[in-house]
Amino acid sequence: MFNVGQRAAVASAFRLAGYDGPIHTLPVDDETERGFVLESEAFRALRSVRDLAQVLTQLLGCKVWVMEQTGEWDAVPFR
Repeated sequence: MFNVGQRAAVASAFRLAGYDGPIHTLPVDDETERGFVLESEAFRALRSVRDLAQVLTQLLGCKVWVMEQTGEWDAVPFR
């Protein structure tokens, strides 16, 4: 679980990268990793997926991936 400040910082990082909408992650199995998923159109509109992932890794203190949503994953709201 992340605190209010971390959640606000994540939302700000996504906005700066070009996405201002609901944030979803893959279900969490391990607190050392977090996978953020975006719908295809939103994912392709990001300014830099790599930079966003690096910023989120620093903000959350865990390995982060940002990826395009496919039918393979059941995303959950970021909390």
